[in-house]
Amino acid sequence: MGDGTNRNRLAPFALAAVADVVAIATGSYHTCALLDDGSARCWGQNESGQLGSGSMGGSSAPVTVFSLPSSVALAAGGRHSCALVRDGTVQCWGGNDLGELGDGTTTGHVFPEPVSGLTDAVAITSGFDHVCALRAGGQVSCWGSNAYGQLGDGTTIDRPQPVSVAGLPAAAVIAAGYNHTCVVLVDGGVRCWGWNAAGQLGDGTTTDRASPTTVTGVPPAATLAGGGFHTCAAATDGSVSCWGSNDSGQLGDGTTINRSAPARVAGVEL
Repeated sequence: MGDGTNRNRLAPFALAAVADVVAIATGSYHTCALLDDGSARCWGQNESGQLGSGSMGGSSAPVTVFSLPSSVALAAGGRHSCALVRDGTVQCWGGNDLGELGDGTTTGHVFPEPVSGLTDAVAITSGFDHVCALRAGGQVSCWGSNAYGQLGDGTTIDRPQPVSVAGLPAAAVIAAGYNHTCVVLVDGGVRCWGWNAAGQLGDGTTTDRASPTTVTGVPPAATLAGGGFHTCAAATDGSVSCWGSNDSGQLGDGTTINRSAPARVAGVEL
């Protein structure tokens, strides 16, 4: 919670330790906030250096991410964090066992380090142990764990530096779930890849995909978001559709039945 304690909170409260926040990102057990001056603060668990403070000691209050260039977006994963720098590069810090820092190694860092070869990123997203970047021309590059094909390069080989997603038309929006990744294309279509055990890729199957597969039956999308094992898209007509795991009703269709194709969220218009 970042309030300097380990107490659970049952109602919203103001986190006075940070101000002028323009974006936030939550990982498994840590949170980061981007300030309007381009700096970042993080708090929570830090056993892999995911707070970027220069140590591996956890903090229940926000700490400054050391030596981070002025940034415009953040993404947080299981044990790592990344920032999109104003110049289009990406820097990451924390755990790197599977190459999720994208620097060509599997060595963790307690300070931000540049991702190899990225100079034109416009958005970033993170799953549990993989990261993807949307590039200025609509291409997508990913790195890190690839056990389920979540990097989209047609393989299941982990990559410690960015690889291009195979056969993907120009994308406009990107989002990652636990072990899957999805995009909204420039034309409003949706493509997903990676783990699909609960139908979170939305292609009507539960087959994992190592390259992008078309989400069937979803209206032209404006944006989307990935959860642990489900995905939701907001359409240009204001409707919202979700697919994947639904054991807790997270798809919003009035059931607890998993859906391998999009189901419209009942009673929601944006």
